[in-house]
Amino acid sequence: MPTTVFDRKIQRNVEPQGARLLYCAGRMAGPLNNLHLAGERVALMAAIPEVDGPSSCWEAVQAIAEQPDALLAQLFAHTPPLHALMMLNSSVMAYVAEALHCHGPMGGFCSQSNAGIDALIEAVEQIAGDRADAGVVVSSSPNLSPALYLRDSTQSPPQADASLYGEGAAALLLTSRPPANGTHALRIAGFARGYSASPERSSAVAQRVVQQTLAREKLGMRDVARIVAAPGTPFLPLLFADTQAIFHSSRHMTGDLGASALLTEIALALHDHADGYTLLLDHSRAGHWGAVLLANETTEKQA
Repeated sequence: MPTTVFDRKIQRNVEPQGARLLYCAGRMAGPLNNLHLAGERVALMAAIPEVDGPSSCWEAVQAIAEQPDALLAQLFAHTPPLHALMMLNSSVMAYVAEALHCHGPMGGFCSQSNAGIDALIEAVEQIAGDRADAGVVVSSSPNLSPALYLRDSTQSPPQADASLYGEGAAALLLTSRPPANGTHALRIAGFARGYSASPERSSAVAQRVVQQTLAREKLGMRDVARIVAAPGTPFLPLLFADTQAIFHSSRHMTGDLGASALLTEIALALHDHADGYTLLLDHSRAGHWGAVLLANETTEKQA
């Protein structure tokens, strides 16, 4: 934890979920300071978990074992994530905004894995609309708890492969003013989102999202060098039949990070320095689709 950004008292007062977020956000302080921006021109967007709990859920697990006909599992699956929503207005986000001097537009997104792409796109739109010159995007995964697996047990039909969850956080700094001393930059070249609750329409929605994302750069699938998608993402062979791109996912190393999954993959792509375009595809259990196109290029062309 960067003690020069958050003092030790703050670190001791936050739970593990908040500590992970503060750690990642603190790493943005130096690069953000180097941009020399007024705080009012720095946006802060957060993607926060959809399933979490303020206390242990093992009592609920025992209750379900004793009363299998009770609807506790459905209760966990459909109860609004109040604990996660409160985090946006809690001391954790206040610490981030104050320490990094993010006094511009602020927003929070709380759903499934699509919360990450929602927060990222909102930061991009704030910069593109000249409402900010930079945007800090932070995300956090749920603390591992039985609630995650109770939620999955209510799905019908059940998943063929049970998810293995991970804990983590991520933070990205977006700017329209890249530092002059950099040689390469990762540019967000396109993005799109879509949703359908109908499994029959999900394939068409996914195809439209991919096409809209590539259309911003007038590209076809053959122009994409790398595709990042979780191995269990539906319709992968159909969506990317006409490509020789390399497929990649960190899911086998990190587990399902939920709202932090997309930002984590972007952070890895930033350090990979792979030439050409990288397409990231995200799919949520509820039917959300999202895609982001990244271009690795020299800073002179980045905007």
